[in-house]
Amino acid sequence: MNAATGNRARRTLEPVEAILAAVQPYDIHGTRYFRIAYARRDDPDRVTEGRVAAESIYKDPQPGDRVDIRMLLGVIDDVKKMEAPAAG
Repeated sequence: MNAATGNRARRTLEPVEAILAAVQPYDIHGTRYFRIAYARRDDPDRVTEGRVAAESIYKDPQPGDRVDIRMLLGVIDDVKKMEAPAAG
């Protein structure tokens, strides 16, 4: 693995801070999944879609939630809800 490949691999494990734009639950053979659309904090005008298993996302995700998305090789591995920023 060269330095460029190593750096790219490390970046795929970094968290992505985002706002959920849409959440759609669905089932495949009795297993729950969620289709999510989200806008990254560093690119708020671009909405990206992804899919995640129910056990890898917090309970009752809603559009507008601020989230931490963990990805591995471009695939969503985990979604955690972040606390709302303090009003100031």
